[in-house]
Amino acid sequence: MTALIIEHSCPQCGAPVELEETDRLIHCGFCKVASVIDTSDFFRYVIPHRAENGKSLIYFPYWRFKGMLFSCLAKKIEHRFIDVSHQAFNSPYFPPNIGFRGQTQKIRFLDSDPGAAYVKPNKPFTDVLSLWSNQFSAKLPKPILHQEYIGDTFSMIYAPFYLDSALHDAVLNRAVSQASAEQIEAHLVKEDQPRWSMRFLATLCPGCGWDLKGDRDSLALNCTNCQSVWWVKKGRLQKLKTAHAVSTQSQVIYLPFWRIQADVGTITLNSYADLIRAANLPRVAQPEWDQLPFYFWNPAFKVRPQSYLTIATTVTLNQPALRLRAGQPRGQIQGINLPLNEALESIKLNLANFLKPKERLAEWIPEIDIKPKRFLLIYLPFAVGHHELIHEDLNLAINKNLLGHAKNL
Repeated sequence: MTALIIEHSCPQCGAPVELEETDRLIHCGFCKVASVIDTSDFFRYVIPHRAENGKSLIYFPYWRFKGMLFSCLAKKIEHRFIDVSHQAFNSPYFPPNIGFRGQTQKIRFLDSDPGAAYVKPNKPFTDVLSLWSNQFSAKLPKPILHQEYIGDTFSMIYAPFYLDSALHDAVLNRAVSQASAEQIEAHLVKEDQPRWSMRFLATLCPGCGWDLKGDRDSLALNCTNCQSVWWVKKGRLQKLKTAHAVSTQSQVIYLPFWRIQADVGTITLNSYADLIRAANLPRVAQPEWDQLPFYFWNPAFKVRPQSYLTIATTVTLNQPALRLRAGQPRGQIQGINLPLNEALESIKLNLANFLKPKERLAEWIPEIDIKPKRFLLIYLPFAVGHHELIHEDLNLAINKNLLGHAKNL
């Protein structure tokens, strides 16, 4: 999938920079200053235009979504990657979506355009998400027990139009509706410049003042001086509690996982012994295993839909017993680009993937109520092979290309 390319300027020196929609870190090639981009809700963009002189622009809002859709069926879990857009204001006059417009040209963050009018959104994102769910579920076998979107990116894109003898697309200068200007004007609900702002945070470690490091799409930044990890919460950098497994191997890369302890309601999953019974694992539960706490493990990094659940379930079923050290490890680290809330939302999918017998999923899944209790970000060491990253104790191998291709997810 092609990512949106955003034109912006460095908040430090004003030099032009180009970002992808998943970028949360600006690296300026001119002044070499890095900044974290943050907003309180979701990002808003504007498609560039070339309207005729003297024409007043009308910016029309569209919801855009990109992510993985998982559908839990009676005996299996279906998945697909989707990249869609839809009107954020119900209108028969404007195009139903932006098509490939946002992917074929550079866009920019929403900013002030005092000479333009903005259509006020009246369709909540949740309504549009339900519409897409119904659309993509139409051909799936029924019943659908549960659906979840994981690794999603949603935003609002304002597309420019203008009124002449008809409604025109201001990008192509092409008529899109034959309705009269009076009809369209009476139909629209406009607002002043939409209220929205971004924050740019300095990438300096709040603990020691060292420069924080991270990939462009990282949701957390690493300090190599005090071995701490920081993420943005409530508009500022806060320390993320982390730990890592000790490795004696020379060439490893550390992959981040969210380790989550949660109550799941109708199913007892408090210990390792409970897991053996719930997943019908070919092991005999030992008495001491009733004292070993059970955790869900979910990747804190993006991978393709077909691999995400495999990785999560494999690590969860193995319940790695680790010698942990606080803080981040020294060495090569994979960035965190899948947030904690996504991991929490995927717990029910993880459960459905290993619960046995499958014939009872229709009974269990609708009744499961996930109540998270605590979490920890843990880095697990994977040996670097020619084509794969390997963790022998977990019997898990991850193709290197999966991590590279996930940059566009």
